[in-house]
Amino acid sequence: MKNVKHLISKYSEGYLIVITFLCGYLPPLTIAPIFLGLIAILAFQLISKNRITGIIIASLFLLINVLMLLAVVSEFNEFLTATPNAIQLLLIGFLIFGFNLIVSALMMSKYLPEGERVSV
Repeated sequence: MKNVKHLISKYSEGYLIVITFLCGYLPPLTIAPIFLGLIAILAFQLISKNRITGIIIASLFLLINVLMLLAVVSEFNEFLTATPNAIQLLLIGFLIFGFNLIVSALMMSKYLPEGERVSV
């Protein structure tokens, strides 16, 4: 488990770049300009390892994921009954949220100063 935690912590910015690219991809072979800017910011963070921007990026990523969780719950509430599709939506949404929460927490702990770190 410690090995997986180290691996996720080491490549958290790369994961964010991949997720941002997948969100901004518009077939065929185009990407939304705002997402190109976000990818450039994440690539800069990957290279520079700036502590302040790392904390800001991790905090924004956490906030966006909380909003995504609220959107998943809202979509689930639109189903009249708990159909297999509704349960699948909820399950996949919670799994993605859980993994993104772990990535965000590990990224936050990576950039916090030693005295302020919380054990994850």
